[in-house]
Amino acid sequence: MRITGIEKAKGRNYKIFVDGEYWYILHAELVVDHKLKEGLPVTEEQLEEIRYEADYRKARERALYLLEYRDHSRKELIDKLLRSVNNPSIAEEIADKMEEYGFLDDERYAKKLARDFLERKRLGKRRAGFEMMKKGVSRDLAQQVLEEYEIDPQEQLVSLLERKYARYLGDEKGRRKVVNALLRLGHPYDEIKQALQQFEDQQEYDEEF
Repeated sequence: MRITGIEKAKGRNYKIFVDGEYWYILHAELVVDHKLKEGLPVTEEQLEEIRYEADYRKARERALYLLEYRDHSRKELIDKLLRSVNNPSIAEEIADKMEEYGFLDDERYAKKLARDFLERKRLGKRRAGFEMMKKGVSRDLAQQVLEEYEIDPQEQLVSLLERKYARYLGDEKGRRKVVNALLRLGHPYDEIKQALQQFEDQQEYDEEF
């Protein structure tokens, strides 16, 4: 087996041809490090070693780019890396390195998601847990973080009613729509019922005084 062609590709990458057929795209540094040139004899083992280095480099750069943009769960990061390099062992190794550097932390990410879902999007804890698992947070960690998160569900719901749904509560049809909307946000029916009662009692009190 021989290197039969090296062609410039996008950026600092080069297309490598072996025995007249396209083999792989390598970064310029790998081409230099392995002293690749046309006519160079290569073995299958050497090619696999070079491919591994190329995939490792690609996965590492991809991971750093993704984590610079925003936090990820370990599972979410690995899933995205596997779209770039079809090598689970490399994806796992890169995830290990990102955790070692402190760039990847499932607990930190879970707490950030919980705050976002509960306080900004005002989801109920059940729906928040479901959304966290969709982001790759384990069920156990999501439950732990949500159980530890201090938030008054009644206060959360009453505030939501005041800010977003008060104008719909003038009749029974509107009231049902509000209840259904809050159920979709993951709030339990009994908490919704209590919050509605508290909100309506407060409205009556305000009207009297």
